Amino acid sequence: MSRIALTRLLVANDRSARRRLAGIVAGVMVGVALFLMLLAAAQAFPERSLRSSWASTALLPGVSQQSSHTDLQPDHVLKDSELAVASNLDTVGPETITVLQVALPESGTTSVRIPGSDVVPKQGEYLASPALAKRIASLPADQLGDRYGKQVGVLAPDAVEGPDSLVAVVGTELGTVASSQSYIPPQVVTSFQGVPYENEAYRIAMLIGAIAVLVPALLLVGIVTDLGAAQRSERFATLRLIGATPQQVARTAALEIGATTFVGALAGVGLYLAMIPVATQITLGSSRFYHSDLLRSPINGILAVATTTVGAAAVAWWRTRRADIGPLGGSRERTERRPRLISLAPVILGLAGLVSAPTMAQHESTLVAYLLPASFLCTMLGMLWAGPVLTWWVARGGRALARSAAQVIGFNRITRHPRAVFKAVAGVVIAVYAMTVFAVAITVAGGTRDITQGGGHLNPTTLEATPTVGDDEILDSAVDRLSAVPGVTTVAVGRMSGDPRKEGQVILEADKAEALGAPHVESPDGSVSISTRWLYKNEAASPSPISAEEQAAAREQGPPILLVGTDPADPGAVERARTTLLTSDLGLSTSPTSPSSIRSIQGSAMENQFAKLGYIGIIIAASISTVSLGVSTAAALLGRRRVLSLLRLVGMPPATLRAMVSYETVLPAATALIMSIGLGWLTAWSLVGGVSSRRIGWPSPGYWLVLGTCLVLVAVATLVSARYGRRMLAGTTVRFE
Repeated sequence: MSRIALTRLLVANDRSARRRLAGIVAGVMVGVALFLMLLAAAQAFPERSLRSSWASTALLPGVSQQSSHTDLQPDHVLKDSELAVASNLDTVGPETITVLQVALPESGTTSVRIPGSDVVPKQGEYLASPALAKRIASLPADQLGDRYGKQVGVLAPDAVEGPDSLVAVVGTELGTVASSQSYIPPQVVTSFQGVPYENEAYRIAMLIGAIAVLVPALLLVGIVTDLGAAQRSERFATLRLIGATPQQVARTAALEIGATTFVGALAGVGLYLAMIPVATQITLGSSRFYHSDLLRSPINGILAVATTTVGAAAVAWWRTRRADIGPLGGSRERTERRPRLISLAPVILGLAGLVSAPTMAQHESTLVAYLLPASFLCTMLGMLWAGPVLTWWVARGGRALARSAAQVIGFNRITRHPRAVFKAVAGVVIAVYAMTVFAVAITVAGGTRDITQGGGHLNPTTLEATPTVGDDEILDSAVDRLSAVPGVTTVAVGRMSGDPRKEGQVILEADKAEALGAPHVESPDGSVSISTRWLYKNEAASPSPISAEEQAAAREQGPPILLVGTDPADPGAVERARTTLLTSDLGLSTSPTSPSSIRSIQGSAMENQFAKLGYIGIIIAASISTVSLGVSTAAALLGRRRVLSLLRLVGMPPATLRAMVSYETVLPAATALIMSIGLGWLTAWSLVGGVSSRRIGWPSPGYWLVLGTCLVLVAVATLVSARYGRRMLAGTTVRFE
């Protein structure tokens, strides 16, 4: 009989064996699909950043200075090989638009080329990304189309981050570029270059996030391939009994697992391809993913299938050879070797690296970029080695305090088999650790500001603009134009207070301030003073009356602020007002903002996008923990079936048997969860401190809900173990040779 036929006869000769093989195939399928999706995303992130960062002048905080970009000096004369640029953010509805202003040399031509276009827009012209061009076409011209001038082209799709990216390259004059007030200074460029990562912290976060999801996925593959290991040992013992050598048995085990894993890996490639349309709906940065971003080279799939198959077969061969299965097989349970303290070395080494990262970041930030991911991986994997040691310690303590037969037997079994017992909860341990790291780390994200209406707060649809032109005639002309815009309810010209004692105060007419949301205050001279936090922080106003002298001083010394209130019932009103402001002669250095638009800009910040990915990571880790716990619980019961049968045959009461199984499930789970949660908090603190000066906070209620769900799953697994243990032993006969 050939080895293939013999292997099939041994491992798939009954329904339970086929169910076990189906479970292995399903687990490998999920693990391989997650691996390929994470690999594709990791390869796509730097490419997306290269496509998007050029429009932010490619000179970003935390990114080294590039030779093709220099700060624009006031007296600089542009050459024909240069272009003056300034980037800013605009909004339309809840969406954010990246606006790149460009100014040509006096000759009107330049050798600099805009990525994705052969046209460099002149003053009054603009290029739009495909998504922005569609958005402009869908709205009336006075809401968006008239805002940037005449459209002279559309950027190629491969020049923007994704299919939803709103990007405008607007031609303007050099003075407008020079007066731009953005967190990135106006630049002189000779070519546009993107950067793979906008910030070193995001690169580290991306790598650590991939590790945090990938390790539980790979662990799931390892857990499912151990499903039914005890039954395989019995069948392999049969081979030994009829004369097979240990080498032949090991080859049969490798063939079984290799073939099963191969089928599961192929199914995983199919699942990965099926998941791409769903994964492309995830928004990161300014857009979703292109389909091509996540559909990577076929070599990735081939390598995943080959590596998984060969690795699983090699591990099965090595374990079978090491187990030294004899003719008696698994009839006699073997005591594991006592865990050694050296098993704690990896996790201690990883924690040492994590704890030292915040201090090291103050002196050598380059080294931290390598230290943090390496320490995180070492800690995560080290928990798998440290778990049996901690389980053994706790079980010994519990054995000393045992007061019942179930406790004595249960704790003794744990001390005899700490590795096997911990393996049953290893998937939950790693998943909860990853969830805790995600949940605590994302608390440093800025989030978005809550918009409060009424109660003295600025109306959400009120636009604020800071003109650079202080000429009264230009201001009056702009006020008249704005007042004639449909949907505009209030136009107010405020002045910053020139009194040093009232720094951060804006002077407004009392009735205009009240129309914009401020509470009513009696002002004999008709004006009030309000903190600018009312405008920029959405805080409730506490206006104070001011004298005519203070009003006159503000008009003479204070720069103007233009406030435009719009009808909340007319969504197009705020866009018409914004377009009117941007096309006026006020010389605005930034796009007009409102409480609603500030919220939109905050939501598009990269840190908030990474926070969304963190929540996705929590969901994936929780899902993996659920599957891992279910599979490992079933595997543990099948592995203990012979021993439990013996205990039942010698007269152990069913209640005692159920209690013993419960202790064997609860104790390692409780020990492991406490360890993973504590280390997760410490790791998150170290990661945040290693890349920023921010402080972690308490996780959102969603994390506690997911954690509570995991605890419920552990409790359910304990109950199922106890109930299924009794059913499994009903009518069982044990052959003991």
